[in-house]
Amino acid sequence: MGHKVTFLAGQLDRDGVLMPELHFQVPKVIKIHDKVVYDRGKYREVESEIFSVAGTIEGKLRRFFGNSRKIDLLIVANVLSLPMHFPLAVALTRVIEDFNIPTIARHHDFWWERKRYLKSNLFPFFERFFPPQIFLIKHTVINTLAQEEFKRRTGGDAAVIGDSFDFSSRRLARIGAYSAHFRRDFGLEKSDRVFLQATRIVPRKRFELSVKFMERLADPRAVLVICGRAGDEGVKYLKKIKNLCRAAKIRFRIVSDFVASKRKMVEVAGEGGFQRRRVYNLWDCYRNADFVLYPTSFEGFGNQFIEATYFKKPIIMTPYSVFTKDIEPLGFEVIKLTKAVNKKVIDEVKFLMKNKTAVSEMVEKNFDLGASHFSYEATSEKIRKLIL
Repeated sequence: MGHKVTFLAGQLDRDGVLMPELHFQVPKVIKIHDKVVYDRGKYREVESEIFSVAGTIEGKLRRFFGNSRKIDLLIVANVLSLPMHFPLAVALTRVIEDFNIPTIARHHDFWWERKRYLKSNLFPFFERFFPPQIFLIKHTVINTLAQEEFKRRTGGDAAVIGDSFDFSSRRLARIGAYSAHFRRDFGLEKSDRVFLQATRIVPRKRFELSVKFMERLADPRAVLVICGRAGDEGVKYLKKIKNLCRAAKIRFRIVSDFVASKRKMVEVAGEGGFQRRRVYNLWDCYRNADFVLYPTSFEGFGNQFIEATYFKKPIIMTPYSVFTKDIEPLGFEVIKLTKAVNKKVIDEVKFLMKNKTAVSEMVEKNFDLGASHFSYEATSEKIRKLIL
């Protein structure tokens, strides 16, 4: 939109200002988080730790914002809604107030949407900082259900700005020389039909439903490819999914170790010594997929849905509440998957596997709808209303 943008974060995959203390996986921050959420302690018992770490972060933020920089607008992504980093929320709120910085707080997830926070005894702290109610902050949410709940809980207003993608460019969709190695590197044939699930490997993404679907589909060419990562909610679920895949005797590939934000070559130990392996990015996974599986039980909006739409892939999904309320009424066509994995969904997919024309009509329609509602151009209009 013509603005000069500077990224400030605890982890960066592009140019910006790196401030490691902002990362929610800093040991001190994890310790505080776990005390608040899991120890059922009283607020006073962890208050001093929170504000001590917050003081250090606040000092660094003050130097950054006060170093002859003119900040016209601060955009904060999820820091002030999901309490992963308690000290950062405190420090940031203070700096916004003291430096009088106009701020857009973009809220993807709220603490009241996560069971682990509802077990805590620190609701007054949550309500004070997640999000803070100060006049300098304009709030945005990513769906109308969150907008309604935000109003009910805080009494404040929030604009709805969902996820977006650059539909005006087809650059990312092209299979280049690097992407062309994807199937061979993971032992897949050109004739194989890749069913991609690109979500993080956490229980609410319901990978077991994808496994059931693949088992019922029973097509020797069909391969379940999982490229997301486990870890932020533990690795037990990943082990469970591997065991389910083996028990169901489906073809599957978990390629997470070789998918990152950027492509690169790495040295991997093998039987014959070290070998060079390609690491792919997420877009390479979509380029090489035939279908996208999306059996999630809950989403704030649905990045994978928008991505699959952009890459023109048929989407096999369980309609979650936000999809039903905000996305489906726009006219998108998907294959609806139920917990029972009924004959209807299997027949639909088998039909599409044989009918390129039907696939083309479906994905082109979805792409056009995505471009109309979730493109950068459509999103820019919503942002302009907030910053004028």
